Amino acid sequence: MNVPVKAQPPWLPPEGTIWHVEAGTHFDAVRTGRTLGAAALAQLGGASGAVICDPWSRIYYFLTEPSSTTGWEVRETTAFGAATYVVVPPLNSRELDLHWVVRPPADRPFTPPEKLRQALQTAVAAQYGPRPEHSR
Repeated sequence: MNVPVKAQPPWLPPEGTIWHVEAGTHFDAVRTGRTLGAAALAQLGGASGAVICDPWSRIYYFLTEPSSTTGWEVRETTAFGAATYVVVPPLNSRELDLHWVVRPPADRPFTPPEKLRQALQTAVAAQYGPRPEHSR
C-alpha cells in the first residue's frame, strides 16, 4: 500500500542548513520577545501554526499567511512582510540552535493573524498593562 507523502513547504530548508527566506512571498512573520511569544503561544494552543525561536536573541517568529500582516500594529511586536527576511531552520534543528518551537503542521502551517493579534495583545496587556494615553 502506497501512503502519500506530504510535500514539505518550499521555504523549508534541508537538514543541516538554514535559509534566509523572504517574507511576503511564502509567509509573513510576526516577531516578538520570547516571554510574550510563549504567553501568546500558550493562549493559542492548537490554533498556532509554525513558530521559530532564535535562542540567542530570545525572539519568537510566528508565521502567518503571505500579506496577512499589512497594517499590523501590536505593541512590542514587528511584522515582517514583503522586502524583509526571516531565518528559517531545518526540521531537525536543535533547541540550542535556531529551532522550531512549533514545527510547521502539514495541514495548517500558519497562525491565523486575528487569533495571533488577540493572543499577543492579551500577553502585552498582562505584562505591561494598558498603553498610556498621550496628551495632545
